[in-house]
Amino acid sequence: MPKKQTRRRFLTAAGAGAASLLAGCGSDTSAPTDGSGDGSNGDGSGDGSDESDGSAGGDGSDGSDGEGSDDDTEDTSGGSAGGVLNMMATGNVQTLDPINAKGSGAGYNQYNKSLMNFPDGQYPPEPALVEGYELSEDGLTYTFDLKQGVTFHDGTELTAEDVVYSFRRLAESENSRNQDDIIGETMRIQHERDAGRTTPGDEATADDIVPGSLAVEAVDDYTFEMTLASPFQYTLFQISGGAFAVLPANSVGDVESYDGEYSYNEFFSTEGDGPTFSALGPFQVDSWTKGSQIQLSAFDDYYGEGPELDGITYTVVSDGQTRLNRFRNGSAHILDGIPTASFNPENVSIEESMGNRSVGTYSFGNGTTVNYGEIPALTTEYLVFNTLEVPLAVRRAFAYAMNQHGIAEDVYKGTGKPAYHITPPAPYPTFEDGQSGEAAYDAHAESGANSNTEFGADGYPYGYGETLLDEARSVMEEAGYGPDNRFSITATTISGDSGYRQVFNRLQPKLNSAYIDMEITEANFGTIISNAINGSMEVFGLGDGMEYPGPQNFLRFLHGSNPSTQFTRWGAEDSYYTEEYRDIAREAWDENYAAEGTTEEDHNEAFQTVEEINWASMQELPFLHPISQRLWHDSVDVEMYGVMENQTFDQVTLDE
Repeated sequence: MPKKQTRRRFLTAAGAGAASLLAGCGSDTSAPTDGSGDGSNGDGSGDGSDESDGSAGGDGSDGSDGEGSDDDTEDTSGGSAGGVLNMMATGNVQTLDPINAKGSGAGYNQYNKSLMNFPDGQYPPEPALVEGYELSEDGLTYTFDLKQGVTFHDGTELTAEDVVYSFRRLAESENSRNQDDIIGETMRIQHERDAGRTTPGDEATADDIVPGSLAVEAVDDYTFEMTLASPFQYTLFQISGGAFAVLPANSVGDVESYDGEYSYNEFFSTEGDGPTFSALGPFQVDSWTKGSQIQLSAFDDYYGEGPELDGITYTVVSDGQTRLNRFRNGSAHILDGIPTASFNPENVSIEESMGNRSVGTYSFGNGTTVNYGEIPALTTEYLVFNTLEVPLAVRRAFAYAMNQHGIAEDVYKGTGKPAYHITPPAPYPTFEDGQSGEAAYDAHAESGANSNTEFGADGYPYGYGETLLDEARSVMEEAGYGPDNRFSITATTISGDSGYRQVFNRLQPKLNSAYIDMEITEANFGTIISNAINGSMEVFGLGDGMEYPGPQNFLRFLHGSNPSTQFTRWGAEDSYYTEEYRDIAREAWDENYAAEGTTEEDHNEAFQTVEEINWASMQELPFLHPISQRLWHDSVDVEMYGVMENQTFDQVTLDE
C-alpha cells in the first residue's frame, strides 16, 4: 500500500510570571520574585526539561534545563560544610556538553550555569550570572549586565565573550542537538540563513545559519546583548535552560572563528585524570564515566553563597526497583520518582501545601518513614510513532486500544491525570468563552469545545476513558489487515521503568485482537533517544517536560515543518502521512502563530488546531500528565522543588 496518501500573546495563569518579567520593558529586573510560595501563580508546574526518561526528578538527572537558586551576594561560605550527597541517575550520563544534551547528563544544573535560573525549581526565572537586564521597547533586544568576579572552574573570569561563544555553539556547532531552542520558530535570535533553507517554518539546524550572523554581541566585558527576530514572551524561561549554559570562550573549536584550546573529546573527556571541562556551577566535575557515574566536588570560588556540601556523586541505576532499594538501605540520600509498581498512595501523609507543592511523609510499612514531596508536572507521557515505519491505521488502532483513564488509575495509581492532549492542562490555551487551563483542556477532550477542525468536533475521537476494540479492528480491516495479514511492530520501553512497561503490557493483548503483533523490548534512555534521532525506532514511550509554560513548547514539533529531523518523521518522504492533515497544521501554524500581527486568539486557534491534527495523524499518543515525587531521608536538608523542578544543591546540607 502507498505510504503518502493525498497530499506558538497566549497567557494563562501559568504564564503570568512571564508577563511580569516582560511588562517593564527597558527597566532593570534584578529584583527577586515576590516570594509567593511555589512561584506557580496558580496552577502551572513542570520540569523544564527537553525529553525526560519517565522518572521525573528535581536533581537534574534528566539533563533538563532548569537551574536552581543562588544568591546575588559574594561568596561568604569559606568553602563547604561537609558531606557527599549520594544521588542516582537513570542511565543518562551521556555527555557533559550542554548543547549536545537532549535528556542526558546527571546533576547537569549542579556544575553548569545559565544567565537566568529557576530558584529551587520555581518560576518566574531570576538573574543568575547577571545583575539584571533591559528589554527594548519593541521587545526584541535584551541587554544583560553580567556579574563581575564570576570565575569558571579553571579560574578564568566570566566575560560577555564567553556568552557569545556559548550561544553561537548552540546555534552553529555540528555537535548541537538543540538549535531549535535558539534559532527555531518560537524563540529565534536574528540570524542569516543559508539560501537553500529559507522556509520560515522549517526546524532549525546548524546547516541553516550563516556562521557569525547570530545577533549576539559582547558590548563590553560585562555587557551581553542579543536581538530576537520577533518578540517571544518566554525568552527568559528559554535561556534559563541547560542548553544555554555558559562555557569558557574558545574551549573547543567547533564554531567558525574559534580555533579551540582543546579538541572536543579532550574537553569533554571520560578518560585519564578526568575532564578538562570547565563551567560555572557551584560544583565542578572531578571525574565521570559515561553511562556509569559522575563525581562532583564543591567549587570553593563559586560566586554565590555556598556550596555547603563537599560534593555530590551520581551513580547510574537504571532499574526503578533497584533505585528504591538503594534509597531504603541508605545508599542514596534522595530518590526522585517512586516506581509505580511499588508506590502505595495510602502510605502518603500530606502535612503542608505550598501552592502546587505538597510535602509530608511516606511510610514503608516497617516502621521506616521518610520525607515526601509531590507536585503536578508540566509533563506529558506519550507513545512516539515513527511514521516511516508505522502506518496511520496501526497508529489509530493503538489509540482505540488505549484507555488513558485506566492507565492513570491502575498503572500510575492516581499519581497523574489522564492525557488526551500533548499540552498539559495548566498552560492549555484560553478561549473566548473564558475557559482556560484544565477547564478548557477537559472541555475540548470530552466534547470538542472550541474545536477548529472536524477531527476535534466531538472531542477525543478514540474513546474518552474507554477502549474501543471494535473500532480498532475496523480501522485495521479498512487498511487491508486481518487474520491472514497481521502487522508486526516492536515497542521499546526504558530499561527499569515499570510504568512504560505496564502501559505496553496492557496494550499488547488488545492490539493482538486488532491484528497487531507487538514485541516489547527495553533499552536505556540514551539509546532510545539516539535511535529516535536516527529513525530506527518503531514506537517507544517518552516523557516530555516543558522548558516554559506555553503550548508552543511542545506543539512546534507537531505540524510537520521539517520532518526529517523529528522523532515521528511525519511528513517526510516515504512516511505514512496525509497531505491534507499536514496542510491544515502548517497553515494554522504559519498564518495564525508565526505570521506578523497575529493575536493571542490567533495563537490559541493554532494551538488547538495542531492538537486536533495530532489526533488525526496520531504521531504521538498521550496517556498521562504525571505528578512528580521525591523522597528524602531526615539527614538531608533539602527543599521540595517547585514548578520547573530542577534545582541547584548549593544550599543543601547533610547531618550524618
